[in-house]
Amino acid sequence: MTACDKWLSQFYGKRPYEEYSLLDRAARTLLGNLLVPPEGKALPWAPWRGITPSVMGFRGVWNWDSAFHAVGVSRWDAELAREQILMFLERQKPSGLLPDVVFEDGRVVDTFGKPPVMPWAAMIVDRRENNDAFLQAIYPKFVLYESHWRKNRGGDEHGLFNYNADHESPETRLTDAKYESGWDNSVRWDGGIYEVWPVDLNCFMVMLYQALAYMADRLKLPRDAGRWENAGVELSRRIETRLWDDAAGTYLDFDFGKGTFVDALSPASFMPLYVGVASKARAGAMARLAASPEKFNPGWPSIAYDNQHFDPKGYWRGRTWLNVAYFALKGLKDYGFDDIADAGRDTLLSWVRNTPAYIHENYHPLTGAPLGAGQFSWSAVFTLEFLLNWTPGRSL
Repeated sequence: MTACDKWLSQFYGKRPYEEYSLLDRAARTLLGNLLVPPEGKALPWAPWRGITPSVMGFRGVWNWDSAFHAVGVSRWDAELAREQILMFLERQKPSGLLPDVVFEDGRVVDTFGKPPVMPWAAMIVDRRENNDAFLQAIYPKFVLYESHWRKNRGGDEHGLFNYNADHESPETRLTDAKYESGWDNSVRWDGGIYEVWPVDLNCFMVMLYQALAYMADRLKLPRDAGRWENAGVELSRRIETRLWDDAAGTYLDFDFGKGTFVDALSPASFMPLYVGVASKARAGAMARLAASPEKFNPGWPSIAYDNQHFDPKGYWRGRTWLNVAYFALKGLKDYGFDDIADAGRDTLLSWVRNTPAYIHENYHPLTGAPLGAGQFSWSAVFTLEFLLNWTPGRSL
């Protein structure tokens, strides 16, 4: 019996079969995307074992995908989870930046990174199975990583963070910066990206500070822990002060170059609920938007239904992605808005259930039809989290 089989056995007969079936499919999707080297050859990230987004079209390992993969497989194989993190930290640049992707053929894309979720993922992995040697190895690298974001992505200058890329060509730099966001061609970036403070990025940085504080506490570094806790609290205050649009009644990205909010309501606007920094009144306003069939109910598109640029088949311009939908819905659930949160969860899981061949990259936000690559790893991860980490709290 494999570690995965043993883990799954605890749910067999104790969960409704339709839930157990999804757990089984999600776990095996992740393991099915473990890249196997050609006979007699080693993959570029050896000796680590890398999980690709999908063997159906992706031949490499990607940054924030790998962080999410670590969260998923840590439920039954902590060592494999740690390897998803170590293989990127091994290629950290002197600036602190972590590469976007390492391809199977050895090419590395490192003129930009991805959203800073790797420290949060490492914290989750260690919570599920403590490993002091792992923390000792990764902590100084994540301290350097924080320095990169602060020095090179706006934190020191503005106190809030933005995406960017290290490239001389203006056209390539713009494309790369959008890729660094992970939201590629999103409506959110139609008016520019360098001078935008994205709501989700700044919440991911709060999660980064929480993770660094956790690591410092585990390593018995109380002064460091206090420093990171204070940084997270201060950034949370800035999010509440500067990324809430009173006129629209919602959190929105802010273009500090133009001095205006970005008119692009998306699941990213709900991230302050996930990290727990939203006031009850503001969370209530967000819940009302969430319940609206003109905005997100029932399919949680990557831009609100009533946005003039909404495209149900557009990659990040309408399609439903389980990762960002999970963060939004879990935030609503944690604030007690059970009806809308549960309804969204049930809808998305029904779409996964309706495509038994594969768990897909994304879904049509009106019909639930599968879109993108089949056998997609992070969709599998967040299927697991919708099922196993749903009740209020921070167990993930």
